[in-house]
Amino acid sequence: MASEPMSADDLRKEARKLSGLALNTLKAIMGGDGQDSVKLAAAREVLDRSHGKPKAAGAKAKAAKVAAKPGMTVIVKRFSEVTPEEQAAADATERGEW
Repeated sequence: MASEPMSADDLRKEARKLSGLALNTLKAIMGGDGQDSVKLAAAREVLDRSHGKPKAAGAKAKAAKVAAKPGMTVIVKRFSEVTPEEQAAADATERGEW
């Protein structure tokens, strides 16, 4: 006998229970030996969910008129090109030691 479909709220609650596993999976992909494009996609997913997706081009032009505020700078490079010093700095930032 088929079960009844979940409500949107129940589905959201069940999905939230898996968010820790999902984040750990993305972290493993980012640090694994896979293709750089897969690592980049995983990193984008993490950044999009933690900081929001980038705004559209029209919003970017509008934002340029507003006075610049301090923010986060993201530099994308291949994992194989990251120096030990850069990795140590990134690790320290993740631990809140910045």
